[in-house]
Amino acid sequence: MKTIKIINPIAGSGKAMSELSDGENCYITKAAGDAENYVFETCKTEPETHFIICGGDGTLNEAVNGVIRAGAGDKAVLSVMPLGTGNDFLRYEPKTGEPVSCDVIRYGDRYFINVLNIGFDCDVVKKVESYRGNSLLSGSFAYICGVASTFLHKFGCRMTVDTVNADGSEDHFEDDYMLCVVSNAQYYGGGFKPTPLAELTDGLADFLIVKKMSRLRFISIIGSYKKGEHFDFEKGDVADKYKDIMTYRKCRSIRISGIKCLCADGEVENADGTEISVLPSVVRIII
Repeated sequence: MKTIKIINPIAGSGKAMSELSDGENCYITKAAGDAENYVFETCKTEPETHFIICGGDGTLNEAVNGVIRAGAGDKAVLSVMPLGTGNDFLRYEPKTGEPVSCDVIRYGDRYFINVLNIGFDCDVVKKVESYRGNSLLSGSFAYICGVASTFLHKFGCRMTVDTVNADGSEDHFEDDYMLCVVSNAQYYGGGFKPTPLAELTDGLADFLIVKKMSRLRFISIIGSYKKGEHFDFEKGDVADKYKDIMTYRKCRSIRISGIKCLCADGEVENADGTEISVLPSVVRIII
């Protein structure tokens, strides 16, 4: 199997360029979307390729989309070197060190491998993006600074959400919400753990929606939310003391409306709504 390093030269404030070396097949991305197009074109002629992603979650997202577009999910292999800002996908547990046939989640005509978030978290990512190039604000610290800045401004919006759950039942939600997270894996935002029960191979999307709350309560729960301690693992649901503001489901599909933007694997895009569904076991990734 041919191996190619895909290097995002701006990932991690340029750290990824340290992986450029003579005698290896390397491709340096030139702009947003270039990694996806390169993987797509390569897979059309050489589908059995191992792509080593030298970058972060956004570069991995592009590679995943390229593999799926090329129909090479059962042949290509992806692995990641944690050289981006958040590197949250690689925090997934448990690790195997071997290629795993992972689910991918479709939203509209695109796909994400890690987490899609809406509301407060999306605003935080936009703020973190404004820090790009500042060596003093990187990684988890950049996200914490983004949270602090977003916290000082107005947050929350009215969303409408319809879910088809794992057992086929349906739910309808409409209220003023602080944030909404749809997860394939467990971490985002430089180590926050909103959906600790998420699995890459269960054929389901983990859905967590959080109602708008006072800043005082936000401060009181943010530490538990970061560590995943808002969950009761024995019950497989959010802990009782958070049920007045948090709702969790494992879903087959989700429809969301009433929003302004969303963030998929760390990349923000404008959207007034989206439809989400799960594609089971469609891409091989070394975890």
